[in-house]
Amino acid sequence: MKKYILNILIFTLFTNLSNSQKLDSLYVSRINDTILSKYLNEKRSIEIQLPRSYDVDLDKKYPLMIVLDGDYMFNIVAGSVDYLSYWGDIPENLIVGINQKDTRFKDSSVLDNITHTPITSTASFYDFIVNELIPYFSKNYRISNFRVILGQERTANFANFFLLKKNPVFQAVISISPKMTNNMNSYLSENLSKTNSKIIYTLSSSKKDFESIYKNVADLKNSLDSINNKNLKFESLIFDEENHYILPSLSVPKSIRSTYSMYSDIDKIEYDSIISNLEISPIDYLTNRYQLIKDFYDEDKTISMNDFMAIEEYIEENEFFDFYNDLSQLAKQEYPGTILPSYYRGRFIEETGDPKKAMYIYRSAYNMKEVKGLTKEYLLELANRIEEDFNY
Repeated sequence: MKKYILNILIFTLFTNLSNSQKLDSLYVSRINDTILSKYLNEKRSIEIQLPRSYDVDLDKKYPLMIVLDGDYMFNIVAGSVDYLSYWGDIPENLIVGINQKDTRFKDSSVLDNITHTPITSTASFYDFIVNELIPYFSKNYRISNFRVILGQERTANFANFFLLKKNPVFQAVISISPKMTNNMNSYLSENLSKTNSKIIYTLSSSKKDFESIYKNVADLKNSLDSINNKNLKFESLIFDEENHYILPSLSVPKSIRSTYSMYSDIDKIEYDSIISNLEISPIDYLTNRYQLIKDFYDEDKTISMNDFMAIEEYIEENEFFDFYNDLSQLAKQEYPGTILPSYYRGRFIEETGDPKKAMYIYRSAYNMKEVKGLTKEYLLELANRIEEDFNY
């Protein structure tokens, strides 16, 4: 029996709409705060954006995203994160912008003349972030162990220093038009080639950026592209027309989405280019995909209905019905007490030669909970079709 399959592109849109409906009646919260720093010997102003669900989902922990140059970069980052998480493309983040309007140079650009690494005030700013800012949010807010730092130009170069430590406190760095200091390219290439930590690094510039910045970014891109390290996820974004000052408006949302590219649901591009050509079990592909989310983002994310439907479509298109048995076991693990495991178990039994047993399985699921995109009525329809086709 040929079953009805939701087109994956349509189902992805449905899933995105479902996510937006969950957050639609909720709003982000903005907080202005100050932190008294013993390292900086002064108070620092910060701006915080809490996720929409922060005061509703009280057990949930959120990635921490620290925005350097927060006095002018915070709004574009906060708006991008809220928009992308609203549609479910990325997880909600707790965002912190550090005001550096009058301290940008001393915070990020006082470096040793030989090693070109932070000294004096820049070293103090580094210590402020590691030893005061992050612990403050760990103590007072619900944050996960996944942390992102974002900077532009001087502060982008400064953010790179966090990747030179053996165990970086940030798992993702977004570097926009970095004004690289001497040795930074070689430092990064050497450290990222052998890192044992899971690192996501996103680098961006434009062909119409400042010439020295674009050249250094292009050189670094070439070096990092050649690295073969399963612990590193690197992506470069090179724009054609945008100048140095316009670039962040395009780079910020694209870089954030790139940082969370493994988190997003399967889309048509992934389905057509990868899943359609699988040489391993589609169930293994799906579980491996979510293990990467756990490894990189420190989140035990429930496998989305969109992604179950993608694997279902692959099974139906190729008539690999034996895989439905394993998919049923996975659905039982991810969506216990729902009709989903029975649906896949029924499809397995039906297509492998026992339609009467499948009919009973479909009907037995009537008292279970429904899931997005699959209704009890549809399972009854499948059962009734079998009954009619075989005169049971």
